[in-house]
Amino acid sequence: MQKHRFYLKGSAAEVAWLNHQADAGYQLTAIHGCTYQFEATPTAKHVVAEYLPKTTLDLMTTVFKPFATHVFHDDLAVVYSPVTPDQRVVNDDAQYRLAAYRHARDVALNWLNGWVLAIWLLMSAAIVLSSQLQATPLLTRILLTSLGLGAALIVLGIVIGARAALHCHREVCRLIQVTGDDQDAWKPTFHVLFKHQAALPNTEQWADLGQWQLTMQNQQGDYYFDLRTTLSELEIRRTIAKLVADKDFTVMSWLGLYSI
Repeated sequence: MQKHRFYLKGSAAEVAWLNHQADAGYQLTAIHGCTYQFEATPTAKHVVAEYLPKTTLDLMTTVFKPFATHVFHDDLAVVYSPVTPDQRVVNDDAQYRLAAYRHARDVALNWLNGWVLAIWLLMSAAIVLSSQLQATPLLTRILLTSLGLGAALIVLGIVIGARAALHCHREVCRLIQVTGDDQDAWKPTFHVLFKHQAALPNTEQWADLGQWQLTMQNQQGDYYFDLRTTLSELEIRRTIAKLVADKDFTVMSWLGLYSI
């Protein structure tokens, strides 16, 4: 039996759907793109999806027989096997899962941009073509209907693409907190002002907050730093306040201004 679904391979939503099929007596046997192959059996087992490098999967083929596998465009694969959490082949796949969700987020954004651009070009072509023809009430009605339909398709594409990208982005943010791998993450810049200091503040003690850069200082002992981080303003304040009095520092995002 075949079923067609559009899921990010290895995602929690996909695994939940596959296990629902198992409860109904259908065992996963293969995956080809968006096509899932099932076999009817009264002893269908739940599956666990694990991410691992394709090279590792190739080396394990003689001893590891999963129900199904899927290989991404790069050296990354996801395997579906009937194991319990304490029997997992991969003890921690968060790093590989992060790579998969980052790629999925990029794909969602690319599809969104491509969809909007394609519909906009078709609408522009319709306007240019209609300008070359003699205006009639019927032509005007057809043009307005086409433009309205195009605008509705653009909005629909934006909603679907943005929802998919946002879901992946939330999972990326969660996995960054788990793995600590924020190398490719967008980091907003916060401005931190230390006031009336006797010497240059030692930002090494707050290295975990992000990347510090001294931008300006004056004779009154005020030091201005830029801090690129994925943390919130409240988290930054709480951490610095453990070593510096609240009155001796100010944290502002790039949307704010320093208080004078």
